[in-house]
Amino acid sequence: MNQHGLALIIFSTAALTSLPLLADSTHGHPYVGASVGFMEMEHQGNSEASINQIEGRVGAYVNDFLAFETRLGLGLTNDSVNDTEFSLRYSVGAYIRAGFPVHEQAFPYLILGFSRADFEAKAAGKSENDAETDSSYGVGIDVEIVNMSLSAEYLNMIDKNDISFSGFTVGFSTQF
Repeated sequence: MNQHGLALIIFSTAALTSLPLLADSTHGHPYVGASVGFMEMEHQGNSEASINQIEGRVGAYVNDFLAFETRLGLGLTNDSVNDTEFSLRYSVGAYIRAGFPVHEQAFPYLILGFSRADFEAKAAGKSENDAETDSSYGVGIDVEIVNMSLSAEYLNMIDKNDISFSGFTVGFSTQF
């Protein structure tokens, strides 16, 4: 089974099993946040570039265990490997976060979804763009501190066509 089929099954199962919980009074809490990502991009299995990004996110909790969110990221830094400069132009994604609150302040979660990232490579005065879309997965934790959540997350955004893009992010979010 390919990754897209597996992701579709997981999304469908999560949505259908959460339907009885949708009527609960805890659903519908929207949130916004921002994070900084310390990402690694591997190109054709031999060039590994460190690229930092800033990312904004908007989401809402369906219940105490599930949240849907969208993200938009922009590259902050570039990295040169073998006389080629790699950079991230943008990234976008749509995700479902499923977790279990182990304490009223701690929410570890799994994240699944789809990401699109547009990279640029410059060498010898020439520039080439490459955009990829792929299923994404990772793990993270939110820790609530005074009406704000601090987050730490590992996300494998892209692993397709000789390009992989993954890494750790730290950030914050607040409900409204």
